[in-house]
Amino acid sequence: MSLNERRGREASGPATDAAALLLRLGVVALAILIPCASVISRRPLFILTPIGMVLVILGSRLSPERRMRTLPRLTQAVASPLGLATLLFVGWAGLSFLWTPFPALALDRFGKTAGTLLLALVALGGLPKHVRVSNSNLLPIGVAAAGLAIVAVAIFAPAAVQASEIDTNTVHRAMIGVVVLAWPALGALAMRERMGVAGIVAVIVAIAAVAVWLPSALAALILAILAFSFAHSNPERTGALLGCVAATLILAAPAIPLVVKGVFGGLIDPNGSFGVFPAWADIVKGDGLHLITGHGFDSSVRAYLSGRLPEMAPRGLLFELWFELGVVGAATAATLAFLCFTIAGRASRVIAPFLLAELVCVIALGASGQAISQLWWLTLVSISALCFAIVMRGEHRAERVRARVVSGATA
Repeated sequence: MSLNERRGREASGPATDAAALLLRLGVVALAILIPCASVISRRPLFILTPIGMVLVILGSRLSPERRMRTLPRLTQAVASPLGLATLLFVGWAGLSFLWTPFPALALDRFGKTAGTLLLALVALGGLPKHVRVSNSNLLPIGVAAAGLAIVAVAIFAPAAVQASEIDTNTVHRAMIGVVVLAWPALGALAMRERMGVAGIVAVIVAIAAVAVWLPSALAALILAILAFSFAHSNPERTGALLGCVAATLILAAPAIPLVVKGVFGGLIDPNGSFGVFPAWADIVKGDGLHLITGHGFDSSVRAYLSGRLPEMAPRGLLFELWFELGVVGAATAATLAFLCFTIAGRASRVIAPFLLAELVCVIALGASGQAISQLWWLTLVSISALCFAIVMRGEHRAERVRARVVSGATA
């Protein structure tokens, strides 16, 4: 054995251990510390997310198992249909700075959002080809612990879970995080055939959502469970079907309030729960050219705060997407949704149902108006994507080793 080979073999042990430790610490920060600490404060999400992702990146860079460099992998991802559609969407959002009424504020928000997504993309692209399955075990621990903490707060401090805006209620925001992170956690358990434990974790999440009584979270869970059930038999066909439904819903969004107002206009109380439909219909009729170009990135939130939008104007993914980026942004987003669902449906039969359920859950929460344009929401979705990647990279080791009887073996 040559001297270089001997040194390489001697260094591979410490390098592997260091890489595994850094990756494990990163997953602990993202999957356990963030969900649990978010129950009592909103700051840990923004403090621990970059720390956790940097640790994952460092651990990935040191891993001797890494077979591909990060840059070629990212280049390949960007050149894919999903990557090109994402670039088009981001490019159109950046071009909208030319006509947004709040360019300085929009640029600040765009920079923070792009930075968060870029960090997550580097972490995703740099993951080793194989990740230890033990890292995936941390995901259900974090979800279950956060869920139990939310239930404890609901019991012993009920004032903390009283209904209010999602942006001002820390426990409600933590509950949204638990619902989003539940699906990669359940996928990690299913990958190791621990369906009993997965059922316990799912029950904890459901009890927590009921304890704080967050209808949007409950509705998202129900829709995600339905998607999961349908995907179990044929995930590829379910993914294509859900992709078509999501794309159609995004493209046809402005027609929904027009139809509702036209059919039920005389029965709707303008100040009631369904008053958002007449308000949205009036906005669509008066948008003119903005229906094509949109009002610009981050304009909906600023329009709410400045009074440019009526009090009954809707909030959520469908309205904000059309209001800010118009038909061009909506068409690109519809393409992205279709590609995400179809790609998820083509994953392994173990993970595909959980991926599809996660996509349905995220879209349902976004459509319900859960501050999808806020940085905390995009950060949460980025963490979920990284958690799923960690689960899928450990899937190759999920099968249990079974003993074999060797004929002719001596005692």
